[in-house]
Amino acid sequence: MNNVARVWWRKQRGLWGVAVLSGVLSEMGCGEAPPPEETPPPAKTLLRVPLYSYIPDAAGDRFQALNARIEAEFERAHPEVDLVVNPPCFQDDLYEPAQLAASLRGEGACPYEMVEVDTSLLGELVATGAVRSWSALPEGPEWQPAGLTAVRVEGQLYGVPHWQCAHYVHSRSDTVSAARTVDELLAALESLGTPQTNLAGNLLGSWNLPSLYLDAWTDTHGPSGVQSAVSTARYDTDVIAGMNRLARTCDAQGQNPCLDGTYDDDIDLPEKRLARGEVDASLGFSERLHVVLKNLPAGAPASALRLAPAPLGQGNQPLLFTDAFTLSARCTGACEQAARDFVAYMTRASTYQWMVLSEDAPAEGRVPRYLMPANRAVYALPAVAADAFYPVIGAASATGGAFPNTGLYGIRKQMRDHLRQALQAR
Repeated sequence: MNNVARVWWRKQRGLWGVAVLSGVLSEMGCGEAPPPEETPPPAKTLLRVPLYSYIPDAAGDRFQALNARIEAEFERAHPEVDLVVNPPCFQDDLYEPAQLAASLRGEGACPYEMVEVDTSLLGELVATGAVRSWSALPEGPEWQPAGLTAVRVEGQLYGVPHWQCAHYVHSRSDTVSAARTVDELLAALESLGTPQTNLAGNLLGSWNLPSLYLDAWTDTHGPSGVQSAVSTARYDTDVIAGMNRLARTCDAQGQNPCLDGTYDDDIDLPEKRLARGEVDASLGFSERLHVVLKNLPAGAPASALRLAPAPLGQGNQPLLFTDAFTLSARCTGACEQAARDFVAYMTRASTYQWMVLSEDAPAEGRVPRYLMPANRAVYALPAVAADAFYPVIGAASATGGAFPNTGLYGIRKQMRDHLRQALQAR
């Protein structure tokens, strides 16, 4: 047998041996050889996003239903992404840039790829180097002008606008709602002639009190130069005098709960007192109306309530805060694409609608959140436009100026101390 024949014979004998062995194994009940392993599905892109948390918990479930709906709707459209909103481990202070920066870098026990922040500290967060600029805003939304200003630092786009806030007066009086200066507001409250305290609202806090001053400054001088008012070197004495007169409307029985910390212990107390008829008006953001309505006594008509931008100076020019999505510097490639898809979903009019109308809450007893969307198109949606209060909010947001996005963080406590001393002076 030549060499070629020997090779052929060995190959055939080997194949026959394999066939015999397979048959023996089958007879022994060992079954067939396992099939080749399937290629595992590609790993999903992980996107962790703490949302701005100071919004009404409409369902009273610590946002569980809201989180679940956001994740389900987004992942249904983007199955390649593993979205985690409001990670349970999140403990950072949303108003401390250093904490946010560490987690955006992936350090610590709860890293995340994106976070929604108040743009009043956007400049300080950008300065940490932990966030990167967005290449463009999502297409589709009709952005509020103030929101577009708030998300830019030195001309660069560092945020996608989501919510906005402004100071409002909640009352049961058309006269109070019609006031266009702080003095008109005080006169309107006094003219009610009720035995109740005129006003309830928290005038303290290292962010709150300076913000009220900047809003009052803008009411008097307009929004274009408000950045110059972010300073401890000089205060507008006329603006402070008006704020002092406003603070006096909280006086009751020798006390002033607006200035003595009473409302620090229960942040909902001003709205609860208005709901119970214990005060004539309350001062707070538009979403505080949600608290008023939730606490109305049985049978009390919601239609009696009024909402209007708060005139804190010699005019009534709303100053708008903006909450925006910021992107981690390490979120690139597939992560960035997932982030872009997410902010497009969150700023879509249909997403806004179910969130502002509190559709994550049970239908019975449901109360809108009365948040201010940064997308103007939301106010034109039939279900939103039909609400008794949203047209007022929409009009205020259309004319509002942008709250400064840098400079306040480092001096806010000193400003608070100066302003509190001025407001406590008789």
